[in-house]
Amino acid sequence: MPYIDPQVLPVIENMKNFRQQRGNLSDISPEMMRLNFNKDTKKWNEILPEIDKVTDFSLSLNDQKVPVRLYDPDSRQKLLPTMIFIHGGGWIVGNLDTNERCLRLLSIRSGMRILSIDYPLAPENPFPAGLNCIVEICKLINKSGKKWGLDTNKLTIAGDSAGGNLALSAAVDLRNSDNNFLRNITLIYPALSPDSSRFSYQQFGQGDYGMGIEAMEFFWEQYLQDENLKNDPRAVPLLADIKELPAMTLITPGLDPLQDDSFDLIKKLNYGSIKYQHFHYPGVVHGFVSMCHTIDEGDKAISDLAANLRNLFNADME
Repeated sequence: MPYIDPQVLPVIENMKNFRQQRGNLSDISPEMMRLNFNKDTKKWNEILPEIDKVTDFSLSLNDQKVPVRLYDPDSRQKLLPTMIFIHGGGWIVGNLDTNERCLRLLSIRSGMRILSIDYPLAPENPFPAGLNCIVEICKLINKSGKKWGLDTNKLTIAGDSAGGNLALSAAVDLRNSDNNFLRNITLIYPALSPDSSRFSYQQFGQGDYGMGIEAMEFFWEQYLQDENLKNDPRAVPLLADIKELPAMTLITPGLDPLQDDSFDLIKKLNYGSIKYQHFHYPGVVHGFVSMCHTIDEGDKAISDLAANLRNLFNADME
């Protein structure tokens, strides 16, 4: 029996109750999933920390406007290192409010501006709609970000879960198009492969620790609506060539069925001599960073990540 952090026990129990009450994911409309998820994540974002400035606006990409939220820890500074953040939610749910509390904390503690992206969601917008959107936003930020106070020489891209998938795939796309301007990639329990036969899926994916195999397989099906896409490195970044990518930061929880996605990526990073930092937190579940209000290890992970990014970008420590 693996160690379970006592603060995680009520989280696991709540997840089990939600599954019983709401039934199979395939029987729930995307709209209802989003309403349920928004309701569930409200408790993650209680008692928001004060931050200097939060601004909502939209970025224009061709024929679409993409909502974004900019977290600014110090509006007196003309330019600050910047994180482009992509939320998780199985490519189906999630929005700019999902990680409000933890992104405020990360911005304050790291001294970075964070631009959170509300990208188009599946199943209405399956692969590659979200990825293409994020790649274009990255290019736009690199070209014009200084007008929003974003230091384009100190850019990182980050994402949790499905957002981690999109973050890594976007970084690979940018490298492939000779736009290799990112300084770091931060992956928080990323979903990098639909292969559910691996050990961590079998060990932690039966529903005893929150999210399980059934849910992840459903999410992948909604995102990749053509079975052949499971062999596409843009959709499944664990298959991608990782040469010449920037340094990476990985956060993994000990009770996560997606754990082997990160461990398999680390093997590739070691083989390819790509620098990385890996922070592992035993006893906690997938999503624990977003639950930092009630799970101390989530708060610690934010502090660890903030210190890592400060060190990387030599951010102002005042």
